[in-house]
Amino acid sequence: MKVQQLTGTGKRESNQDFICINRLESGASFFLIADGMGGYDRGDEAAKIVSENIFTFLNYVDNINEQNIQQAVQKANLAIKQFNVKNNIKSGATIGGIIVEKNISHIFWIGDVMVYQINKDKVLFQTKSHTLINSLLESNSIKEEKSLERYKHIVTRSITGKPSESSIGYQSIEFSEEDSFIICSDGVHNNISIEQILVYTCQENGLQKLERQFLKEAQDNFTIITIQDIDDFSLLKDK
Repeated sequence: MKVQQLTGTGKRESNQDFICINRLESGASFFLIADGMGGYDRGDEAAKIVSENIFTFLNYVDNINEQNIQQAVQKANLAIKQFNVKNNIKSGATIGGIIVEKNISHIFWIGDVMVYQINKDKVLFQTKSHTLINSLLESNSIKEEKSLERYKHIVTRSITGKPSESSIGYQSIEFSEEDSFIICSDGVHNNISIEQILVYTCQENGLQKLERQFLKEAQDNFTIITIQDIDDFSLLKDK
């Protein structure tokens, strides 16, 4: 399994994205990007708290499934609530993650961190972000695309201590050895299309080239994980 990661501050003062790549006790491989909420306090700490709580809970469950992942998120949500109360602040994070076991990937997300399943240059699956834009489009409340810009960064689900807003999106996918996966924060997918990302990931030293582009152009924190060459489904060989 070939795993690559890239993260950077962009034009922000600090990087509030957090990467967690690890192996669960079951042998499954765990990948997560947590993105600290913009406009809130101490987003870098919130992203780390969320990631560590989700991983710790899932490290000791008997089965990886939607219910257990949701419970892990609820644990993280409680930890954020306690963190906010203790420090008298508002903080939180959005997430996108994959757990790979055997030939199954468990994809889960809250907010606007995107996850893609790729086969060669084709997108087989991509998550649908929990954003106000998508909610309005689904309800046909917006007719003109130019009206969308004001809602671009508003998420409808997040991990901020409120149980009502922390329901995960989930998809279980059976995949082949030729498939690959990409997880990226909104600082990536809001500025470059998945088709452009694939151009980079197919090149030698592609992530380094992508980093050079983002160091010049990125306004926001940018974070991406690529998972390729999944020839052993249970072991995290390279990270």
